[in-house]
Amino acid sequence: MSFHVTIRSSVRQVDTSAEEGESLLSVIRREGFAVTAACGGRGACGKCTVMLITGEKKRRVLSCRSKVTCDCVILTEEIKGGAILYDKYAAQETPAVSRELAAAMDLGTTTVVVELIDLSDGSSRGTAAEWNAQAPYGADVISRAQYCAEHSDGLQTLKNVIRRQTEELLKRLGTDRSELKTLFVAGNTIMQHIYAGLDPLPIARAPFTPEAYFTGDEPEESGIAYSPCVAGYVGGDITAGLLASGLFDREECSLYLDIGTNGEMAIGGAEGFICCAVASGPAFEGAGIACGMPALEGTVSHVYLEGKDLRYEVIGGVPAKGICGSGLIDLLAILCRLRIVSGTGRLLGPDEAPEGFEKYLEEDKNGNGVFYLTEDHRVFLTASDVRQLQLAKAAVAAGIQVLLKKSGICVDDLDRLYIAGGFGNYMDPDSAADIGMLPEKLRSRIVLLGNASLTGARMTLTDRGARDKLLNLRDACRYVELSGDPDFNEEFTEQMYFYEEDE
Repeated sequence: MSFHVTIRSSVRQVDTSAEEGESLLSVIRREGFAVTAACGGRGACGKCTVMLITGEKKRRVLSCRSKVTCDCVILTEEIKGGAILYDKYAAQETPAVSRELAAAMDLGTTTVVVELIDLSDGSSRGTAAEWNAQAPYGADVISRAQYCAEHSDGLQTLKNVIRRQTEELLKRLGTDRSELKTLFVAGNTIMQHIYAGLDPLPIARAPFTPEAYFTGDEPEESGIAYSPCVAGYVGGDITAGLLASGLFDREECSLYLDIGTNGEMAIGGAEGFICCAVASGPAFEGAGIACGMPALEGTVSHVYLEGKDLRYEVIGGVPAKGICGSGLIDLLAILCRLRIVSGTGRLLGPDEAPEGFEKYLEEDKNGNGVFYLTEDHRVFLTASDVRQLQLAKAAVAAGIQVLLKKSGICVDDLDRLYIAGGFGNYMDPDSAADIGMLPEKLRSRIVLLGNASLTGARMTLTDRGARDKLLNLRDACRYVELSGDPDFNEEFTEQMYFYEEDE
């Protein structure tokens, strides 16, 4: 039996039908509504809440755990709604004039950025960006790989979703795929596999071997090229970023770091690189955090301390309704500095708070502290949130230390720490160093690269020798697998501490 379903967001309404027993999330996905479902629809993240109206009854439910049983209306907030609001690329849209066009694409797990290039002179004709439309299928690549494995049409569904989004972004730039000479895609290995229609599941399981490394040996699709990958978790976004950094042309030895759902890193220079990846989890993207959000309007993006008062910036200048990764790192750094979060990661209750800060704290039913950032208590940090951030920061910090050890390089010998990626570009490096995620000795040597993946993709389109250089760079990378590595496990435990507590 099928029922009539109306799905309504702030920007559109769709009337459709659904079979009895189909989950609300499945209906929402099918109709192209980009809702947050960080866990991929397993009921673990609590992010896919919607308002369900059946007759006179109106209630808030988890869409992944609620079924269609009668005619109903679903009210949802979309995370799409146009361009990314917290991204310098969002406003750079210029109608295409030249017909000798190509496009560079940074295919991120969280965000997708497309830049239109005029091949006649190498100039940019505009850039458009959006949150990855695959978000309803999971916040991280493992969730999306599992979706492909668990659904017979899963891979084709995710491929269609991202291909459709590519076309939408190109249309906003005044063109379409048929007018491009080349679309060059740079993303992590799983994202590139999905885009190419290749099975990503082997990457998510030991021994984490990709079906393709995109070095030119695999079957090619006309008009689409991919950045070569080093390993299952060091993908084309890293090789493109290393190309953009120019490190392969320098005698200096530096650390390159791309922090996101995964933390990919490389140490080296002209002599080559040793690289690895850590599963830092989606906490830095706001997923798995009680009030976590992508960097959209209404999100706290930065937090500051003025005397005994906390101040914060909200994207769009509207009332705060959530907090994104850069704001979380700032807030955590302040709480560590005030000793409201202990060195071991315990969030103190109001009775233990420093004088003047009791007003921000309450105690939950389990005796743990809850820190309320906003007066209306809408944005807060829980003990569980601190734990998720603690695990993420420990993974990144441990990866850096193990990479230093395996490369035989001392942190004092590093010339620079290059930080790439969207999250890294907005994260305050001082806050990251304060919580122990970045080495203290590199605090003064940090260089923010912005979207190095997109820059490298653009270089490949405009520089005839860049493609060969990209392949040579990929061959110069030695990958170290940290899964099950005893050095990493030991270092991870050490890096769980935020700071050394006084005796």
